[in-house]
Amino acid sequence: MSEALVRGGPLPVGSIGTRASGWWGAWFFLISEVALFAYLFFTYFYFSVQPSAGWPPGGPPSLAYPIPQVVVALLGCVSATYAERAISRPGGSLFASLGLGLTALFGAGFIALQFLDWFGKPFGFATSTYSSVYYVVSGTHLAHVVAGELMFIMLFVWTLLGYFGPVRHLPITVGVLYWYFVAALWLAVFFVLDLTPYFFR
Repeated sequence: MSEALVRGGPLPVGSIGTRASGWWGAWFFLISEVALFAYLFFTYFYFSVQPSAGWPPGGPPSLAYPIPQVVVALLGCVSATYAERAISRPGGSLFASLGLGLTALFGAGFIALQFLDWFGKPFGFATSTYSSVYYVVSGTHLAHVVAGELMFIMLFVWTLLGYFGPVRHLPITVGVLYWYFVAALWLAVFFVLDLTPYFFR
């Protein structure tokens, strides 16, 4: 039986450093997700060049919500980086909690903006090929943001409970890596869905 269990003390949470299996598992997961979005982007461009596509119907999309989403996603990168740096220093748990909580708030803001953007669209899920592809691409990205939101809520709670410190905080590092991925992916989605219609009219 473990000495920590015999003494009644808490078990350590998370592996140490970037050689841990969780670190490499996160990277392989993100690589597979990049491949998924490469296929989705290919689908978007494939249908956009069809002779009768009329792509996108009704002209280029409004940027009223996507541009604030870019800002929110990038601010989330700043607060997540702050959290990771804070937890690496002795006594930085409170500041790390602040950074994680802010990232969770930015994630919630991004989700709200995405739904507002969807509700403002003049088309539904099955109105046209464009609408179907649009909702699949943006919806798949939103699913990743929701997963990141849940991740940062849990990291926030666990940090408040004292589960992480300067030595063991790999889950926070992986969470920050995931948010970087979500933000970079949004820049790609923003470019494909919202900007390319202005370039190729």
